[in-house]
Amino acid sequence: MHISRLELDNIKSYESSIFEFSRGTTAITGENGAGKTTIIEAIAWTLFDLLEYKKDDFLRRGAKKGSVRITFESGLDGREYIVYRDTGAGYHVTDPRLQTRIADKKEEVFRFLWLHLGLEPGTDLKSLFRQAIGVPQGTFTAIFLEGATERKVAFDRLLKVEEYRQAAEKLRETSRYLDQNVAAVRENIARAEGELQHSEKVETEHAAVQRQSLQLTGEITKVTAELVEKQSLVKQLDEQERRLSDQKIELQKAVSSREKAAIMVQQAESALVRASEAYEKLEKAKVRHELHIAALKNLDDLEQTRQQRDALRAQSAKIDAETVNVKAERKRLEHRINDIRAAKEEIARLQLKAAEQLAIEKEIDTLRNGIAAARTADERILSINAELGRLREKYLINKSAVGEAEKSSVQSDNLHVLEKQHAQLVTNLAKLNASLERDEKFQIEVSDGLCPIFSARCLNLQEGISLDEFLSGRSLDLRSQITDLEKQHQDLAIKLGSAREGQKYQTALKNHLDRKGEIEAEGKELNAKKSALEKQRNELAQLERQMSDAQARLRSLADPSARIRVLEKELNRETELTAELKVFDADLTRLESENKTLADQLVEFKSFDEQWTRFIRERDATIGEHRIFIANEAEATAFETRKSELEERRSRILEVSTDIESAEKALSAAGGDYDTDRHKAERTELLIAERRLAEIRATSDAVKKREEQLAADLDHFKKLRENLGQEFKEKDRLESVSEATAFIRDTLKEAAPRVARNYVYHVSLEANQMFREITGNAERTLKWVEDYSIVLEEEGFERPFQSLSGGEQMAAALSVRLALLKQLTDIRIAFFDEPTTNMDAERRENLAMQISRITHFDQLFVISHDDTFDHYVDTVISMSD
Repeated sequence: MHISRLELDNIKSYESSIFEFSRGTTAITGENGAGKTTIIEAIAWTLFDLLEYKKDDFLRRGAKKGSVRITFESGLDGREYIVYRDTGAGYHVTDPRLQTRIADKKEEVFRFLWLHLGLEPGTDLKSLFRQAIGVPQGTFTAIFLEGATERKVAFDRLLKVEEYRQAAEKLRETSRYLDQNVAAVRENIARAEGELQHSEKVETEHAAVQRQSLQLTGEITKVTAELVEKQSLVKQLDEQERRLSDQKIELQKAVSSREKAAIMVQQAESALVRASEAYEKLEKAKVRHELHIAALKNLDDLEQTRQQRDALRAQSAKIDAETVNVKAERKRLEHRINDIRAAKEEIARLQLKAAEQLAIEKEIDTLRNGIAAARTADERILSINAELGRLREKYLINKSAVGEAEKSSVQSDNLHVLEKQHAQLVTNLAKLNASLERDEKFQIEVSDGLCPIFSARCLNLQEGISLDEFLSGRSLDLRSQITDLEKQHQDLAIKLGSAREGQKYQTALKNHLDRKGEIEAEGKELNAKKSALEKQRNELAQLERQMSDAQARLRSLADPSARIRVLEKELNRETELTAELKVFDADLTRLESENKTLADQLVEFKSFDEQWTRFIRERDATIGEHRIFIANEAEATAFETRKSELEERRSRILEVSTDIESAEKALSAAGGDYDTDRHKAERTELLIAERRLAEIRATSDAVKKREEQLAADLDHFKKLRENLGQEFKEKDRLESVSEATAFIRDTLKEAAPRVARNYVYHVSLEANQMFREITGNAERTLKWVEDYSIVLEEEGFERPFQSLSGGEQMAAALSVRLALLKQLTDIRIAFFDEPTTNMDAERRENLAMQISRITHFDQLFVISHDDTFDHYVDTVISMSD
């Protein structure tokens, strides 16, 4: 894998930046705060879903959304891909060659990354980055200095050992589920066996019900034949009854028709009387009705004349109103023209006051700005006082820190000497312990001072001293030396701890001194601003008095400039108003002429009102007779028609009487052979036969239903017997699966520690090879043991990680982490964030040389605030604030 390009938009201190990366080792250098660590954080967030703080803090201040775009070459297929992520919800992978988005949303992107980073699906990307790829600043060796419990939690997650335990725990639910299913199958078997006990009883009942069903079928056939015979007889009697009923209805219709004809004769007689009376009224009102019609015709003829006269009157009134308006407007224009002529003198008088007004307004603007600045000075002074207070607190705190750092940093002067002494002391102790162990073992083998090899006395011993005594004396001497060295080791460990602690303060001292200078400079700047603001504040009362005086003078002038602008505007309209006055004069002349013409035309209509009034009186006097004529005209016209209708209705009564006689004869003939009592008796017998048939059929249906139920029960028993065999097979299968699940669960429990040991063994071999390559010493052996601690074997002695020097610890931790990365993934990229923290120049050079010797990785990134690595890496990227 090779990261070739990183693009940052609105991320922390980067507004829009692009970084190009090549293969090999790259050093990213710059002062603190230059944004070096941001590069690692952006890669960790985009490719490994790791961000140690909120996304809002990762976003550039003031921006709404930030984004990271990483271009990398996949180790799987050698093609380039682009991974994009923003602080909103955007997260996707693009193939630039195809210009197609191939993964979208978090789940799809993770699956893509697992595949192309060479990781197993489900790998914890965050843990992988923290513990192997990009260990956070200052924690590179921290996990190996922790206790066994902390190391186990960290590396079990990375090695996926915990997944075996989780898988075994999840299989517990599977075992419970299988046990529940076995119990359910057993319950089903017991229930089926209980139901099958009733099968014989059901078979016996089914045979009895079948016989009963056959018997009821015969009875239904017999009763049905009797019922058909009865239904035929009753049907004949129903037909006779229907014919008799029809004849009665015909007779009733004929009687009703005669009654209706009689009523219609009465109505025709009344209508004829009304028509005769209407005819008489019509003759009496005819003359005055004709006078009313003539009056209406005359009024219609005069209506057009009236409309012409009214139109002329309306036009005359309109002209009168328009004449009044024109005269009023003309008078108003004359007044305005006179006012304009007087305005010229007024403008000349106001010019001097306008110049004075302009000067006063400028003075007021200047005073207003000064007053505003003076009034805000108090608030700004309070703010500066508060800021000065905070600076004093920071200064005191920083001063205390400087003193403490100066005092503590002195202890780090002899750190290198103490570390060498400590290493030599540990080596001497190991040699003495080895010698003591050999002597004690040899002392057990000797007896009576004889050599265990030659069975003879040792000739090198002094006279009177046995070999056992010689060895005992030598052991005492060795123990004494070991005791002295252990005491020296304890004292030296205390001094070494103090020296290492002092080295941390030495790095912090420079920062504190720089901060002291910044605080002093900031305090001087704030005090200068405060003095200027206090001077401004003291001038406020004088400025307000000057402002009050200027405003009084301005009010006394009464705004002459505005008055001049108004008057000048009026002067510009003098010509326009004069032209308008001439137009109004022309309009007035025209209106007077039109009004005279209309007055001449209205003279022709002097006699119109007299004629109109006369015809109105004639119309109103004859309105009563006219209404009587209109109301009776239709009725009088229908007199002959009413007379013919009366004759027709009297003829109808004679026809209906003949129909009644015929209907009475037909009714007498239809009821001759019909017997009502017999009809009722036959109907009763038919009803009894129908009820009997219904009862037999109901009983038969119930029997058949019971027969079907019993047949269904028998079919159920048959299926139950078939299912019972399947249930027994299912029980055997589930019991076998349950046993297999228990076996797999036990195997997974035992697999976790074995997998861990296997990983540790292979990582240890790889780490040892890297350690020898980094340090250039093949005589020492690095071991990563089962409790995830690091041990260095040298000259037959094992040294724990805590006893190693700082450089040795960094090289050992570096080897193990890179070996982990190489064994667990196909990723050949690693990041080292400030690996030289708290190291002196010599150790920084050694570490840079060690990192440059790593050859098994495609890309290594080293983040550093100094130029230590510049001579040992392939590429250097320098950054500035």
